[in-house]
Order: sequence, then structure tokens, then C-alpha cells
Amino acid sequence: MSKNYQKRSRSSSQRERNGQRRARRNTARRERRERLAEFPSSHEEFPSLARESLQCFALDLGVLFAGRLLEDEVTVLCGPRYERNRERHATRYGHQPGVVSLAGQKVSVLRPRVRSVSSGGTRREVELPLYRALQRPESMPEACLQRMVRRVSCRDYEGVVNLAREGFGVQKSSVSRGFVRASADAVRALAERRWEGVRFVAVFIDGIEYAGETLVVALGLDAQGHKHVLGVREGATENALVVTALLEELVERGLDTTQPILFVLDGAKALAAAVKRVWGRNALIQRCQVHKQRNVKAHLAEAHHAELERRLHTAYAQTDYAQAVSLLQDTMRWLQRINPAAAASLQEGLEETVTVVRLKLPEKLRRTLATTNPIESALSVVRDLTARVKRWRNGDMRLRWCATGLLRAEEKFRRIKGYTELPLLLAALDAVHLDAKPRAG
Repeated sequence: MSKNYQKRSRSSSQRERNGQRRARRNTARRERRERLAEFPSSHEEFPSLARESLQCFALDLGVLFAGRLLEDEVTVLCGPRYERNRERHATRYGHQPGVVSLAGQKVSVLRPRVRSVSSGGTRREVELPLYRALQRPESMPEACLQRMVRRVSCRDYEGVVNLAREGFGVQKSSVSRGFVRASADAVRALAERRWEGVRFVAVFIDGIEYAGETLVVALGLDAQGHKHVLGVREGATENALVVTALLEELVERGLDTTQPILFVLDGAKALAAAVKRVWGRNALIQRCQVHKQRNVKAHLAEAHHAELERRLHTAYAQTDYAQAVSLLQDTMRWLQRINPAAAASLQEGLEETVTVVRLKLPEKLRRTLATTNPIESALSVVRDLTARVKRWRNGDMRLRWCATGLLRAEEKFRRIKGYTELPLLLAALDAVHLDAKPRAG
């Protein structure tokens, strides 16, 4: 073999080895880049990553801890291993696969078995109280509810739950059943609330629609400025019978009809009629100014919307009740020339749109109580929660989802803006209440 051929052969082998080394280096660089891409790029992501890692670690640790607790319970019943004791009443009987509920999922554990010792020779299985407690059926519904209100669907539940290595039982069917049980508990908790001794200064009432059905919701504002979900009632529309039934139920649960309350309602006539039927003279009604403006605009051409908004804003910003009513009447006459239907819409309940001006409330409190925005914010949570629901099966399903969303929203409630001025509202309500009472003689 010639020397030139040997040199070419060695150089070819060297190039092949060099190519392999370059390929390995490139592969290593690519893997490092991929790991860096997966790693948090900012300090703000570190807490989330650490929390997820700790949750997974805590779940595995919980499985180990559950097994240790079961073994300790067996030791209490049977005594230490390999210790002869003629007075013990139970003996170990091996292990078999078992299931416990942890963090919203069913997890496999090795369950110890214990059998009783009797003089007659018969031996029976001894139930372990701790194992029964670890199988609590309500633990799955509670965890399902917590995740479902965060918009995790039944199909996606298995992908987001922190699965243990031996976890199972989180299919969409079991998740759905768990959510049904938990949401039914939410409806029951909402219906059992009592309000004796709570002074409410305002009640907001509005409705939310689900597939042709309407759920009427009542939200109460106490004298300290805290909001409370009072109740919910289902009906075909916001009719007077449905609202009356809801208000009568609230009276049965402790709301005092002898004290004056400001009711903030949308534009539906049925709501005002029902409130007056149950509360009588002690009901002061404030029609939502946003709903009123929206209803009037629905009758007008878009070219007149800006002028209508300017006129209504000027009227609602007045601090004198007579002046506010006068400006609204001027706007009504202006609408009469343009569109009589729009004028009729403004005229209906015109004075009730400025009740907060009549009560001489400060500006911040007046703006809060002039609209149904406080209850609309709660209903927006319900709408967001149910945005992915495609099929409404029955009325019970609507009620369960609505109650769950309302209680979820209530967890985030804050005191209203201007709550420090609520004593002025109380004084104004009492003053109107005394003036409305018939005088003797």
C-alpha cells in the first residue's frame, strides 16, 4: 500500500471523527438552549415554578405519609411486630391494594389488613378508621370545585391536576360528578343564609340569562359597606312573580321590611312593581342610569347618541333634585321631536333615575349607588365561569353554576367606594321614612 493512500485514509478517518465531535457539540449546545428556553426567563416566574414543584413533591410526600399513618394505626391495634402478646385482640393479615383521596384525585396505596382474634376461632376483618377517613367522598368534589371555578373544564382536569405517580380516577365523568355534588352544596349554602340583625342600606337586583332562562340575583349592601349575595331565583324572564318570590324568601330569611332600603334596579318594570309589593313605603327605588341610557339609545339613530349622552350626563351630575328632573324633562321634550318611542322610554321611571340626588348623597357614594355596577361585577364572574359551557341540561344545572360563580365572586368582594359616607345614606333613608309615615289627626 502506498504512503499517499495511507495518508489519504488517515485524513479521511480524522475528518469523520472531527465531524462526529462537531455533531456531538452541536447537539449539546442545542439541548442547553432548549433547557434554557424552558427555564424561567424572569424572576417573576420563579415563585410559580417553585410552587408547582413543591405541590408535586408534597403530593408524593402525602402518599408516603398516609401509608406511614396506616401502619401506625395497625401497630396500635396489633402491637409491635414480632412481639408475642396473648392479650391482643387483632393480628396483621398482610396488605392489599387500596385507594385514598388526595388533592382532588384518587391515589393507590398499599392498605394493611387486620383481622380480629376470638376464642371461638372465627376471624373477621377489622376496619381501619383512618383509612375510611382518607377516603372521604367530599374531598374530590371540593378539589373539583376549586379547579372548575378557575375555568378548568372536565376534559382538561386530568391534564392540570398534580398527578401522583400512581394517581387515577380523574376522568371527566368522575370530575363532573364531583362538581355536581360540590355545586349542589353551594346552592344549599346560599339558600340557608340568615340575615337577622344585619342592617342593609341597599339591595341590588339584576338578572342573568342562560339558554332562554333568567336567573334573578339579589345583592345586599350592609351599613359597613360590605356586599353579600342574598339569593337567586330562576324564571323565564324578570317578571314580577319571580322577583316577588325571591324577595319574600329573603324576608323569611331575616331581611327587615320595617326599615327603609334603597333598591337599585335595572330598567325592568317588573322589578320595581315587585319591590313595592313586598316593601311598600319602605322601598326607595333607584333605576340604573346606565340601563336607562342604553334603553333610550336603542330607539335612536346613532347620529343622536352623543347629544343624548351629553344631556343625560349633565342631568345625572346635578346635586339639586329639582334641577336634575328639569333637565331630564327638557331631554324628554327634545326626544319627542326626534323619536317619540325614545321619549317614552326616558319618561318611564324618570324621577327614579335620580333618587340618589334626591337623597343628597355625596358624589362618590352617589356614583356607586346610581347604577347596578356592583352586582354586574359579580355577574361578570358568573359569565366568565360559564363561558365554556355548551349544553345546559336543566334548570338545576343553571342554578348550580350560577350559585358557584356568585360565591366565587363573593370571595373577592371589597367594600364599596364611599363606604365611609354610608351614615349619610342611613340618615337620609330614615328622614324619608319618617316623612312617608301618615300623621295622626
